Amino acid sequence: MNQRSVRNISLKKYSQVATDLGIDQLRMFRQVGLEFSWLQASEIRVPETNFAHLLQTTSSAADNASIGLLMGALWKLSDFGFLSLALQHQASLGQAIATISEYSHLLSSTISVNVVRQKKIAIIQLNLTTGREQPGRHPVELGVAVLQALCRHQLGRNWCPMSTHFTHEAPISTVQHRRIFGSDMVFDSDFDGLVLSCADLDQIHPAYDESMEQYARHFLDTMAPVRARPDIEQQVKLAIQALLPHGRYSIAQVASTIGFSTRSLQRNLESSGTSFQLALNAVRMQTATRALKNPRLSISDVALQTGFAENSSFTRWFNAEFQQSPSNWRTLNFASAAVN
Repeated sequence: MNQRSVRNISLKKYSQVATDLGIDQLRMFRQVGLEFSWLQASEIRVPETNFAHLLQTTSSAADNASIGLLMGALWKLSDFGFLSLALQHQASLGQAIATISEYSHLLSSTISVNVVRQKKIAIIQLNLTTGREQPGRHPVELGVAVLQALCRHQLGRNWCPMSTHFTHEAPISTVQHRRIFGSDMVFDSDFDGLVLSCADLDQIHPAYDESMEQYARHFLDTMAPVRARPDIEQQVKLAIQALLPHGRYSIAQVASTIGFSTRSLQRNLESSGTSFQLALNAVRMQTATRALKNPRLSISDVALQTGFAENSSFTRWFNAEFQQSPSNWRTLNFASAAVN
């Protein structure tokens, strides 16, 4: 089945939050087409679309409560399922994130996590592929809060990131956000995720035991083998998507991110019938059109998200690809949306 799905541990976290908020859970499940019995199942997958609808519907019924955020704040290491033992025995946060990236299919069919390093600063970037133009505030906040829980396992229960970023606009109240993540919150950002120091990312956990890590990895590979890597073009596009807003998207930087030399990456792309420039252009076009649909972003903001330092360069590129200026494209698409 190709339907995108999430583990039902998310339903169990939802139930805890809904109980605290006095929400009629049975009614909510029926309203969005979820089976209430799935709450009690030990380990099953539930449709991601229905799950996202559940979070949005519940939030609307609870004065716009930050449902996903509150669920993520309850996350424990054991809630990572098959990954829990392996994550418990990782040498550093960076290695834990790499393990999640490698086995993300065991958590959800929608999630990918990238780490971007910029000198002494690192960005843990969450990407949700849902089939919707926007994955939605609540699934994103859940994902970022779960990443925060993992960080605190490695770095201490009081650890906070340097800043927390969300691509959606700020909700009416950010009290819970600041309680969980700290004071430095950035909404309407160009990525979803956490900013921290490379020192934190690489810090060795004091209880790290290499033998236990090997045992845990053997158990994980026995119970749930690693998923085959996506094709090379998809790997490149995911890396470009993560690196583009930070202006670090050269072929050498992308190759390093996904574990290739520059020449090897070029050869692999050529054998797949594509090129780095074609992949870069495709990601830029998708990023630009998505950002232009956000009325809160200026053309300068869109240019930066698309990897251009200057508006003039972005406008020339956009005119070449779409045969119109970014401003005209935005006006025409907003007018079309209003008619529909």
